[in-house]
Amino acid sequence: METKRTHPLIIAAAVAIILASGIAIASMTGLLPNSNANMSDQEIAQMEEEARLEEEAKAKEEAAAKKAASKPAASKPAPVQTAATCSTCGRVVEIRQRTIQGEGSGIGAVAGGVVGGLLGNQIGGGSGKKVATAAGVVGGAVLGNKIEKDRNSTTQYDVVVQYDAGGSDVFSFSSPPNWQSGDRVKVVNGQITSSL
Repeated sequence: METKRTHPLIIAAAVAIILASGIAIASMTGLLPNSNANMSDQEIAQMEEEARLEEEAKAKEEAAAKKAASKPAASKPAPVQTAATCSTCGRVVEIRQRTIQGEGSGIGAVAGGVVGGLLGNQIGGGSGKKVATAAGVVGGAVLGNKIEKDRNSTTQYDVVVQYDAGGSDVFSFSSPPNWQSGDRVKVVNGQITSSL
């Protein structure tokens, strides 16, 4: 009686899909680190800390000026004209590009499950074949869903504006913005405009 043998390339392909599925599952569940999100949060926290320190220094200067003004002066100097501060004027300090994960419709998961099941069914025999088929279905479904979400992902551009009066804001755009780091800008009705 002749036994049917599975071709080694089919076994290698099935093992590769199962490994890729495991990596995809680890990535989606957060078991693999994602450095982009952590860096963005750290940068934002650092910028907020710098803005807070600037506001504290300005408050100390104002307090010292009030204290000096409350003391009687021997001779009163002429008032100094100061330019009005634009509270919505500032400078672009950073432009970040990030990828927004797309949504999965389920088609990728179904297609991946079918392909993974077919490949898993080519491995082994008896109960080992059933286990390989089940693992192929699950791994293929997860990988198919991940591939579909990656195909539907979009790019977003975040422009960080540091205001002259202190503080900062982040404005998001779906296409590359017209500004570069260092550009002077003004925020009008929640939109960035060029500052002249």
